[in-house]
Amino acid sequence: MNAAIKGSAVAVIAALLVSLSVFFMQDDHAGLLGSFELGLEPTLAVTLGAVAFALAVLFWAMRVASASNNITSDWSKNLARMEAQLEKSESILASHPGLVLVWEESDDEVSDGWGAPRVLGGPAALASLITFASKDPEAFLRPAESLLDAFADLPLTEDRRGDKPSNLREKVHLLRSEGLSFSGTLVTEEGRSIECDGRVAGDQVTLWLTDPAVRLAEEAGVVGQARDRASDLHGAFNHLDRAPIAAWRRSPDLKLEWVNKTYVEMVEAINMEEVIGEQREIDPTCVRVAEKAKQEHQRSGRKAADDLIRVNIKGQRRVLRIIEQPMHGSGGNVALAGLAIDVTRQDKAQEELRRHQEAHRQTIDQLGTAVAVFGANQGLEYYNQSFVELWGMEEAELLHKPSHAEVLDRLRHLDKLPAQSDFGRWKQEQLSVYGEDDSQIPDETWHLPSGRTLRVAKGRHALGGVAVVFEDITQTVELQTLYQTQIKVQAATLNNLTEGVAVFGADGRLALFNQSFEEMWTLTGDQLADAPHFDALQAEFTGMAPSAEEDFASMKRRIVSFSPQDRQTQAGGPFKLTDGRWMAYATSPLPDGATLVSFIDVTDSQERQKELEVRNQILEDADRIKTRFTNHISYQLRDPLNVIKGFAEVLENEFAGPLSDRQKDYTAAIVASSLKLLDLVNDIIDLAAVDAGQLNLELDWVDVRKLMENAKTYAALKAEDSQIRLTIDCDSHIGQIRGDERRLKQVIFNLLQNAFQFTEPGGEVTLGAEREGEMVKLWVADTGRGVTPADQAKVFERYEAAGPGAGAGVGLALVDSFVSLHGGFVKLASREDEGTMVTCHLPADGLANPALAAE
Repeated sequence: MNAAIKGSAVAVIAALLVSLSVFFMQDDHAGLLGSFELGLEPTLAVTLGAVAFALAVLFWAMRVASASNNITSDWSKNLARMEAQLEKSESILASHPGLVLVWEESDDEVSDGWGAPRVLGGPAALASLITFASKDPEAFLRPAESLLDAFADLPLTEDRRGDKPSNLREKVHLLRSEGLSFSGTLVTEEGRSIECDGRVAGDQVTLWLTDPAVRLAEEAGVVGQARDRASDLHGAFNHLDRAPIAAWRRSPDLKLEWVNKTYVEMVEAINMEEVIGEQREIDPTCVRVAEKAKQEHQRSGRKAADDLIRVNIKGQRRVLRIIEQPMHGSGGNVALAGLAIDVTRQDKAQEELRRHQEAHRQTIDQLGTAVAVFGANQGLEYYNQSFVELWGMEEAELLHKPSHAEVLDRLRHLDKLPAQSDFGRWKQEQLSVYGEDDSQIPDETWHLPSGRTLRVAKGRHALGGVAVVFEDITQTVELQTLYQTQIKVQAATLNNLTEGVAVFGADGRLALFNQSFEEMWTLTGDQLADAPHFDALQAEFTGMAPSAEEDFASMKRRIVSFSPQDRQTQAGGPFKLTDGRWMAYATSPLPDGATLVSFIDVTDSQERQKELEVRNQILEDADRIKTRFTNHISYQLRDPLNVIKGFAEVLENEFAGPLSDRQKDYTAAIVASSLKLLDLVNDIIDLAAVDAGQLNLELDWVDVRKLMENAKTYAALKAEDSQIRLTIDCDSHIGQIRGDERRLKQVIFNLLQNAFQFTEPGGEVTLGAEREGEMVKLWVADTGRGVTPADQAKVFERYEAAGPGAGAGVGLALVDSFVSLHGGFVKLASREDEGTMVTCHLPADGLANPALAAE
């Protein structure tokens, strides 16, 4: 419009200018200007009038254009303001967690149906509420009617107490027809709650439908997700209701308004209504956490508060992390949402970690190695008892966490650090570890003024800082020095041995040898260099001793084999070398898997052995001749003795006529001597049979007690004649022994005879027996003059007599042989002038061992 007015004004002005130009260009008006003051011509007057009119029109047009511009600007501003208010109203309605249904009909337009209300609200609320009308396939085409149909017959519980329950259909009809407002809650079949609020707004009627799930989602800060996934909001609420963690919502006065199923199960309630009605808390601590969260929110805007509680849930001790989160509102009007997260396993893991850390700390405290940990700020964070004992520092000053540099200064003051020409530079080098990697930190060796030696290892700690380990290696250094000394002593010892010594490793290579080995086999340094294998040396050995090839093969097997049968000490040889020498060897396994091989030159001993073998052969031949002679004489003597004994008994019994007393004494002496000599001959014959391996035992069960009594009866007359008291020390229930009764009697008789021989009149001889495990001991003890230590070593040898007045040296030798045949052994215990005790140890099961008697 303004542009048109401006265009008209310009056209008028242009027309006026053209008219004036034409007027002044005409000849009739050439002197017009000069006579202007004299009078006006009619044409000029008309022109001037037209100009004046045009100017007036122009002025009016400009005034109209200015007014139009002002009116347009005002309307534009009003329109923008109204659009902003409309957008703001729509934003407010969109942010409302529900829908608003608006009826603009008059009272006379109210019908029995739902009418045609407008639907206002955000997409999240629409998506959440429309799920309740999921049975209607056209729910999104007519959302208002579908929602009202879905909620129409549900019971409505009004907020005002005392009102009777009704349904939404009745309340909406009364609202539209009579303007009766209402406010209440609908409960769906799934147990969900829908808040309803009906109001009259001027000539309009509004119904507010609010889903608490949308409100809870917005208060929890997930409104963006609810808008992005509006169609899943109802499902998300169901997930929260079924979540394995307890969740709840509190009103500004900290009362429970909503809880999920896990919460209901945790407090062992029937349903949510019971929990809210009784305000049943998981633990009183939850309320305190909520109060703390609310106070912190009011004071500093802090978003949440949490705490750990330990509760008993269904008979089990559980640890829960309680979180209370302020949701919406300001000041004291703040609602809260809460969660109870089961952190029992995490708590146990932390407790286990704490125990491990404590055990680790205690372990380090028990170490004999000093340990110190300095933090990232170079302050002392940890030390063990060994650190205190090593450096002798007071724990009081260590508890103040001195820096690494201060610790070094203190140790220098105590004169406990290695002497340094430039301590400042050395200290900086020690502290430079805080800027280095582990790979750049070599171990150090400190030689302290006290004489101790430390190995100092430093490394970056996993939690920051540096860990320093001080290991006292004084003893290790001393042992290394001692070891090196021992190695030198060993080398010197080996080199001074006459035997050739070589050590071969498990791989068969030569690891150690002495000079005698090198000289004995005429080996050169080149041949022994670079640890030659035994195969290479075996060729040299075989060349010098061809006859010992099998010995060298056996030697190799024992060096390289891992078999326990082969890894045993073995002696071999001797074998003859090509130069005439004789060599013997021995192999011994070492603990590290190596094998020690020693060679010895036995040339001299070999020659002496030949001489001894010749002499031994001569002695053996002489012994065999003596044995044959003794056996022959014994057999030859037995027959004449039997004849002499027989005739003496005839005379003694006076078969040939009466004898005088003197003659009786003579014949009695002849009979006694004959018997004694006959027993000796029989013993010699038995001993010879044992030596020849021709004596066999006739084993049977023998009553030990009866054996003792028979022996006592046999020796009673001898004891009486010798005026010696004979006693038996044997349990009557000792039982039996398996053996040759005849030979066992000979053993006891010979022992008794020996005891009587060495016991003076008035003395005592004891014959005893006892069972000891699987063995039976038979012994004879006397109170005679005893046996000297020199004679004790040979009393059981054949034909050896112990002391003056002893017998032929056959009795005890025969005792030892018979006991050995039974698998037993004999022991002798004697002290001079106190007596002798000979004990025979016999196996109760009668084990016969003829080989023992021949040894």
